[in-house]
Amino acid sequence: DRYTLWIDGVGAYLLFLKDQVTFGGPARDNEPADVALLANLSRRHATIVRGGEGYVLEAHAQTHVSGRTVDEKTYLSNNHDVRLGNNVELRFRMPSALSATARIDFESDHRPTQSVDGIILMEDTCLLGPGSDNHVQCHDWSESVVLFRKNDELWCKSRGDIFVDGTLVKDAARLRP
Repeated sequence: DRYTLWIDGVGAYLLFLKDQVTFGGPARDNEPADVALLANLSRRHATIVRGGEGYVLEAHAQTHVSGRTVDEKTYLSNNHDVRLGNNVELRFRMPSALSATARIDFESDHRPTQSVDGIILMEDTCLLGPGSDNHVQCHDWSESVVLFRKNDELWCKSRGDIFVDGTLVKDAARLRP
């Protein structure tokens, strides 16, 4: 349900396949949040849920979306600003109209306990490439790469040449953890 996506020359991203992802502060117990931020937040501060009508943020503690206080739930749209607690600032993005995958960027200096540049909430596909409509922008690439789910596994494909584990991919290739 959770992968670290490392792209040379671009960065690292937490990639989640599950429909619910919790955000919170660091915890000492066996049940930390999926994204444990190094900040003064409750253990389970908020949850983002992907459903049939898009993404819903469920607030469990002080949370604001685009300047509005969230008491229980609110729908998230592209470019919504999310503030957890007093000073953790995130940006919720859905850059592609062709995919229900979302990206969360860190707007404040608060980061997860694992060093990453962003978070991907992957639905069926995730687009990597040079265009602004990609979930992860790879400015130096000439073609986009599509990550997709197939039989509960992650696969990739591209119109251009790509190598997976040192082998040239002609059609699509399974990605191994």
